[in-house]
This record gives sequence, structure tokens and C-alpha cells, in this order.
Amino acid sequence: MPAIGPTQDGLDVTRPEEMTAAEIEAYRAQYTGSNKGLLDSFEFWLEFRPDVLKRHKARTRHYSSALEPPPALVELLGAIHQYTIMAFREGVGYEVRLAQTNGALRTDILDTLSVAFIHSGHRGMYAAASYSDYLRDYVDPPAALERFPPRWSFNPRAFDSGMDYSTREASAEDMERLEAWYLRTLGEVPRYVGFLARHRPGLLKAYRDRYEHAIRDSLPCQMLPWLMLNYNVVRGFHEGIRENVLLGRALGMTREQLLDAICFGVLHAGVNALGVAEEAAGDLLASL
Repeated sequence: MPAIGPTQDGLDVTRPEEMTAAEIEAYRAQYTGSNKGLLDSFEFWLEFRPDVLKRHKARTRHYSSALEPPPALVELLGAIHQYTIMAFREGVGYEVRLAQTNGALRTDILDTLSVAFIHSGHRGMYAAASYSDYLRDYVDPPAALERFPPRWSFNPRAFDSGMDYSTREASAEDMERLEAWYLRTLGEVPRYVGFLARHRPGLLKAYRDRYEHAIRDSLPCQMLPWLMLNYNVVRGFHEGIRENVLLGRALGMTREQLLDAICFGVLHAGVNALGVAEEAAGDLLASL
């Protein structure tokens, strides 16, 4: 397994009780040079308890696999998704800037925000909308060969259940097609699907219409289970974790890629959230 060096974002994280002027300069250059800008949260600890910042930074590289390190863009889009749901306006802004620096197309950002809107409600979109001017004038960076992991691909029909969206009412045939999609794709049907099929089939159909078409322009289809899996770890939803591990597996995601999405949840949920992930999908991960 490749060794992880002592430095993270300009800081020697192996010496948390020491902070040099050169480290501070290197750290700030890293953040300003990436177009992200200096973060008040980190500047606070840099002033009062630099060891806290260093220990936080020491954890960063361990979120993702050392065996299959993902392109930076994957976690950056994950942060945009999570910050939009949290309605963290400043976080959405600086992660959009950093994603652009790391090769994100404007359509990658908009597809990610579309997925986030499924769970963010108006509160999250007000936070994202405050950054509309930047997105309006957004300039796509030069095409990058490794924006996403190998074998990830854009496929706007990846989640097509075959339901007839030209009508708003849900027919028995719509429900049969949807159930067949879940069985064919996941191998099981989530409980909420059966609940809504019995009690509010129109709501289930409307949800699926939104879900199936959230990614429209450029985002690889594998990003949807990555984003949803990470979010469900953060909020501790057993069934959401299992559904998205199954979906990611069906789309060819590797064990390490699924673990990246799960472990990135530690940033906002802490390590205890991983007990829920183990309960929900430990058997699936062990079989990959």
C-alpha cells in the first residue's frame, strides 16, 4: 500500500504541537492558489490551537482509498452536494471554486446541485442561488482526461425505470415496471417503494421522475450513488446506505470507491456513523 507522506496542505501533520512560519505560508498559499480562499474555520484554529488544525488535516488523506485514489473532483462535488443540503452558503461557494480549479465543467456543478435539491429543499437552494453570479459567468477549464475514475461514464438513461412520465397519474403498469427495475438493478425493493406504491403511487412516480433525470448533462452516473451514499451515512439512514451500495455495485463501482463515499461521511457525522454503515451494508462490501 502506498505510503502517505507527512505533509498535508503545506502542514507537517506528524508534528501537531509545532507550527512554523514556513508551514503557515505554505498552507495559505495552497488555499489561495487553488482558488478556494482562506477559510475562517481553519484560520480560527491556526490562531488559537494550531494542533487542532493539524490533527484535522492528518485525517483528510485517509477518507479515500490508498489503493484506488480518486480524482479530487469526486470529493469536491460530494462536498458541494453536502453543503447545499446543509445550506452552508460559504461552503458551496468555495467548493465550487475549487472544483472548477480541479476540472469541473459547469454542467458537472449543475448536475450535482440538481441531485442535492432532492434532499435540500428551498433552504439549500437559497444557499446555492447566492452563488448564481459565479455560475452565470463560469468558464469551463480545459478538458481533463482524469476528471473521474476509470470506467465511470455519463449515461442519462442509467436510471430509466420505463415508467410513462407523459402522465402524472401512476398506473399499475408503472408500478410493475418500477418494481422490476429495482429487482433487476438492486436485487431487492426498498421498503419505501412498497409503502408509496400502496399509499401514494403518484408521489413515488413523481419522485422517480426527478431522481431519474437529476443528472442530465455531464456527470457520470456513478456520482449519483456516491452522493446519495455519502449523504445517507451523514444522516445515519440505514436503508439509504444499503440502497446506494447496491446501486453503486450495479453500476460497476469498486469496493474502494464505495468505501470512499462512506468514509468521507466521517467529516460531518463522526466515526460512529460507520457503525450504521456496517449494519446496513457490511455484508455487501465484504462480498465485493
